[in-house]
Amino acid sequence: MPLVDIVLIVLGIIIAIVILLLVIVTVHDRFFEKKNLVIGNFPLLGRGRYVMHELRPFFRQYFGDDDAFAPRIIIDWILDLTKGKSGYFAFDKFDTTGHLHDGTHQMIHSSSPLNMDEIKSEYPLIGKKRKHPFQMKSFFYRSAMSLGSLSFEATSAMAAACADAGAAFNTGEGGLSVHHIPRVSFSEDKKFFKFKRMPLWGKILYKLPLGIGWKTNITDWVGYAMFGKEQRDLYLFCLAKWVYYKIDWDAPIEHFPKPEELTEDFGNIILQIGSGLYGLREKRKDGTVKLDWDRFKKVTSFVRAIEIKLAQGAKQTGGILKAHKNTHAIAEIRGIHEGIDLISPNRFPYYNKDGESDFFDFIEKLSEQSGGKPVGAKIVISANNNIEPLVKELASRPVSQGLDFITVDGGDGGSGAAPIALGVLFGKKIFEALEIVNDTLATHKVRDRVNVFASSKLYAPHMSARALAKGADAIGNARSIMIAGGCIRAGRCSGEHGACPVGMATMNKYNRKSYARSWDKKVNQITNYLHGHEHGLEQVAAVCGVKSPSQLGAEHVMN
Repeated sequence: MPLVDIVLIVLGIIIAIVILLLVIVTVHDRFFEKKNLVIGNFPLLGRGRYVMHELRPFFRQYFGDDDAFAPRIIIDWILDLTKGKSGYFAFDKFDTTGHLHDGTHQMIHSSSPLNMDEIKSEYPLIGKKRKHPFQMKSFFYRSAMSLGSLSFEATSAMAAACADAGAAFNTGEGGLSVHHIPRVSFSEDKKFFKFKRMPLWGKILYKLPLGIGWKTNITDWVGYAMFGKEQRDLYLFCLAKWVYYKIDWDAPIEHFPKPEELTEDFGNIILQIGSGLYGLREKRKDGTVKLDWDRFKKVTSFVRAIEIKLAQGAKQTGGILKAHKNTHAIAEIRGIHEGIDLISPNRFPYYNKDGESDFFDFIEKLSEQSGGKPVGAKIVISANNNIEPLVKELASRPVSQGLDFITVDGGDGGSGAAPIALGVLFGKKIFEALEIVNDTLATHKVRDRVNVFASSKLYAPHMSARALAKGADAIGNARSIMIAGGCIRAGRCSGEHGACPVGMATMNKYNRKSYARSWDKKVNQITNYLHGHEHGLEQVAAVCGVKSPSQLGAEHVMN
């Protein structure tokens, strides 16, 4: 046989093997990949992203880093923590731009710092005057991100991680569903669950030895057959009992958990109520927005505290959810029509101009109807007059009444969808805003009656510790938890420029498949980050010479 023919045969065999391998990799990526979100959603092609990612450090000095989302040094720190690493920096990682160590709000170290084994954190107790106050178990928590703006899989992963870490979890203004309590094990004794068993043919398919990707697909396919494609999203699947289950909002109130029955599995949920009253509203033909008090009692049976959203740093107004994210399942949870843009009213319906007295009466009713749980408000500070009317009303009330906490949202806060004018023009940055709030509370002698939460771009302990020293009692963040949970900062959160490629901020079922397969890994990553952030705050407290981050104060900040 001529040498040329042999070469061509060998070359053909090599090409056939390469094509076969590419096909095998593609099939694996699409149906069995359980660790990587991008590869799972973009079989084979997605691997190119990580080749380029590995090359990035070598080209960094020529092309620079994109710091618009967060400084790259902080993103790398978060990603290190998610892998269970210490997050320690090497020499080449330290900031040389001055935007991290800029000489403002730096901390003052003690001449006799404490060792880590001497630290004993004292976490905030929210609503001391209430029948059922909320004892926080961490200083750092997940701030508001609504179900709908995030996928069902991302929401449940964050909720599970927060429950595991003992961190509080703010629902955002999209209502509450079974995805907020994924660590609550299914039981027929829990009468607030509605369930349906997987048929025998589904069990047989599930038990085929084909890996976690296959099993995740099967639970969805069987769910589609049982409930329909849109209704499937309303249910979680319990393998131990072979059932799909959700919260049965039609069950009588007696079947819902009592405050003393909220175990650690329920997590530490803060229910946010936005101006649209999503998930809590009456079904009214005239289109007016009114609270459904029966639904409110049922929803708040799962939560530790309630937050009224008066304003948000990135929007100022209520939430924005585009029509393509307002699916049948999301509409059912929120109590509205599907397939329409949801632009929440600018003003909270129970707080009109100069109506602080009526608003505080409403706050008392919320606490009473929830069984005596704490109630707070989320605000944005542009000037003293944003907070003073509320503080004056608080000061005029008996000690047993009024706001239990104030969430201060920085004017530079983030959002997946916001008008640029509102995001840029309004609200002070968090450190200035905290000073105004705390000074106003102190002036009216009510600082000891209220807890103050700081919610802004506080990704890392060096940021959060400053906020605690500036008067915050706890720190909320969404963006860093998204990074820990798989966000690659693609900038497609609103969905208008395409679906989120990792299945996190989208209702696109194709992209969400990968997140579902990687769910356990993402829970672990977020939990690692939450623990790492908390540990960092304790490190700062130790070097400042105090036993708990809660003891950080103005004397520890160099202005």
